[in-house]
Amino acid sequence: MASNSSLDFTAFFNVPFSAGGWLATVGSILMSPLVSASDFQSGSTTSHTQVVPSTGGQATCITGLVPLNVTATNTKFKYAGPANNNELTEFLVENLQSGSTLATRITEGPYTATGSFNIFSKLCFPKSTAHNATTVQFLTHGGTLDHSYWDFAPGYSYVDAAAQAGYATFSYDRLGTGLSDHPDPIQIIQAGIQTQLAHQLIMFLREGMLGQAGFQKLVGVGHSIGSGLTLGVTGQYPKDFDALILTGISTSFAAVGIGIASTAQQIANTDPSGRFEGLPSGYITPAPIEQSVQFAFYRYPFYDQYIFKSQFQARQTNAIGESLTFGAVYAPVPAYTGPVDVINGENDWFYCGGDCNYPNNQVAAVQPAFLPDALTNGSESYLLPDAGHNLNLHLNAQEAFAHAQRFLAKNGIH
Repeated sequence: MASNSSLDFTAFFNVPFSAGGWLATVGSILMSPLVSASDFQSGSTTSHTQVVPSTGGQATCITGLVPLNVTATNTKFKYAGPANNNELTEFLVENLQSGSTLATRITEGPYTATGSFNIFSKLCFPKSTAHNATTVQFLTHGGTLDHSYWDFAPGYSYVDAAAQAGYATFSYDRLGTGLSDHPDPIQIIQAGIQTQLAHQLIMFLREGMLGQAGFQKLVGVGHSIGSGLTLGVTGQYPKDFDALILTGISTSFAAVGIGIASTAQQIANTDPSGRFEGLPSGYITPAPIEQSVQFAFYRYPFYDQYIFKSQFQARQTNAIGESLTFGAVYAPVPAYTGPVDVINGENDWFYCGGDCNYPNNQVAAVQPAFLPDALTNGSESYLLPDAGHNLNLHLNAQEAFAHAQRFLAKNGIH
């Protein structure tokens, strides 16, 4: 069982940061003859970053805020956000009901959104091969989560599994979540701007602006909305990724409405924890009862209660602007020709209604539907038994992690 301190991420994240400072720190890491947390810390040349181990100690990570300037095509909505939780519930009911016209009624049209935002980021190098990591996995989390989903605790860390296989990883808090900036949740935080922010970060990694002299290969790894965003990036920039690993996704959205309803979303600034005090009412979060997260995200009893409760206490925000615009990213991407791996918990509620084998294998349909020109003889799919939507946090998560690393190795991505 992990100790409580191993799950306390906030102690070392609240630091100022500059991209140049991080580059200097990474440079000193790569020049160091030894690969250990203590050596990385002693080699740091700036106070604007933190160097920390992954939760299982297989990787050494640099964390901080990356400033980005972005321009994107967003949608202008005639909606300022709910005045109270009753209004929020009615908004969700009308948006999810059969034949809903809510989004159409409140849409004014496209506009150009611009802004400067700080994105909390975490770049991790394998302890054993930090000098030689040429491939980085770009990890994008799902809704109500943040970057910690990928490195939650010892035994529940995709970052550690990737590091053991020789891969660097880059995780981040999507705009409007975690330690990243929280701008207007309706007019700014939409699929368009999230896509452009992710693309900028990918270019930074390829061009050596974050890390060594540029990573040779990038793997897009997403979960839930993060998989949708990975599809959206690939649709606009099909050469951004050399391989894709999509989790928490299918071609069916029939159960999404029930999944959302089960979370009993509330205006985030009304959460009794006080964590979201001061945020605009367009930021929402699951209700402060454990069942709001259990129903659609977990499969009882196949998870550790301590892990479950820790994630429940750390649940994050969703933005209404994303809810209104993310449907568009789930579209075919014919220009992508690399390999694809699709992984779901077998009992994923959001995308399979609780049974990903009914009426047939749901994940096997993802690649032909969304990525029809992908490398079919290198593509795979996998269902993790006895796991719900948040598969990384179930007891057998290591099986899914290992499958993903084997998939990359089979396709010659090292």
